Amino acid sequence: MEKVKDIIHAINRYLQNLKWHLQNNKPLALLCVAVAGLLLFSAVRGLQSKSARTDRKPVTVEAHTKVLAAEPMYKTVTLFGQTSAAAKINVVNKYAGMITEVQKDLGDRVAAGDVLAQQDLKDINIQIDRAEADFKSYDAYTERYDATFQSNFQKYQSDYNLKKTNFERYSELFKKGAVSKLTLDEAEQQMLNAKANLESLTNQKLYDGKPAYVAQRAERAEQRRNSKLLLENQREDMTIRAPREGIISFRNAEAGSYVQANTHLFTIVDNSSLNLDCYVSEYDAALLQAGEAVSIFVESLGKKYNGKITFVSPDKNRENKNYMVRVSLDKSDEQLKSGMFARGTLRFLQKEKALFINRSAVLDLNGKQYVFVLGEDKKVHRKAVQSGIRNTDDVEIVSGVTAGERVITDNISRLRDGLEISDLGKKEEEK
Repeated sequence: MEKVKDIIHAINRYLQNLKWHLQNNKPLALLCVAVAGLLLFSAVRGLQSKSARTDRKPVTVEAHTKVLAAEPMYKTVTLFGQTSAAAKINVVNKYAGMITEVQKDLGDRVAAGDVLAQQDLKDINIQIDRAEADFKSYDAYTERYDATFQSNFQKYQSDYNLKKTNFERYSELFKKGAVSKLTLDEAEQQMLNAKANLESLTNQKLYDGKPAYVAQRAERAEQRRNSKLLLENQREDMTIRAPREGIISFRNAEAGSYVQANTHLFTIVDNSSLNLDCYVSEYDAALLQAGEAVSIFVESLGKKYNGKITFVSPDKNRENKNYMVRVSLDKSDEQLKSGMFARGTLRFLQKEKALFINRSAVLDLNGKQYVFVLGEDKKVHRKAVQSGIRNTDDVEIVSGVTAGERVITDNISRLRDGLEISDLGKKEEEK
């Protein structure tokens, strides 16, 4: 303050001397005013800067610490995903047509086979009647050709037997001289003609015991019958039914509307059981096994549910390069629905005795690892260390520090050798 007073007195004397000169020399007066202003501004800034330096206090870094001790080291595996229903089925129509009736609405519970909607059947019924008539016509033709074949066979068989008997009788008579050679030859020729007629039927290639021309007509009749069956199946498919039990969660069908084939008409969700599908890394997947119990927390409900791992994928997912894990949930609460976010955790013992710290406490620098230790003098000392096993949160320290040393676990980017810090102790989550 004394220096400030001296400066003020000096300025006053200077101003008194300057006043006389200003009254007699205006250019000199302007120059002097400018110089005085600059000097006054510099003096004031200098005093402010010195005062700020005098008032500034040294900044103390605050950091948490952990006393190293050999203790069990656990790995925590977190499962996170969305609940999924036992089944979610989109119901589509196989054939285009007009919808004449819709029997189920959103929220309705259905059983397997229940009718959801009905398409118009008038045209398909006409086609089935036509196919039925075609089948009967071809079947009748087949029966008639088969009957003709059987009749001809009996006729030719009888004629051949008769002609054969006549020939044998004339042969005996010829030996006795009772008939001429001409008569015998005529009888033989008649027998051979009858035999040829019979063989024309019996030597045909058979299909399922029927000659070719009868089998051909039977095949055509069978084709007509199959066409009728296909149309009957189509008519059955035009009655849209529920493929399984569940609840209607989507409806896109209205009576009177025309729908193209493969239109998404309904969605049925079966919530009788729920699963939680998650993806984990290969390190976590190696620890998980089917049958393990896990507690699952559903965020939207704020509740925990019992679950059990039912499946761990043996193969890595091609898209996210992780392994799928399915957890079956206890479905005793109607509030639990498909699509809710949920998470669960499991702990696995990695090592019974280990010196470990949080991974954020390790400084990686030029390919080496360091930690900061707080000495008895409350100052920081950087030490090179070698790490061992690790997990999501912690890393084992196998050399460089020993049990009992106090390692700084945060704010390491602000630390340097010899710095004095304020020790906040152990973090709340580590206590």
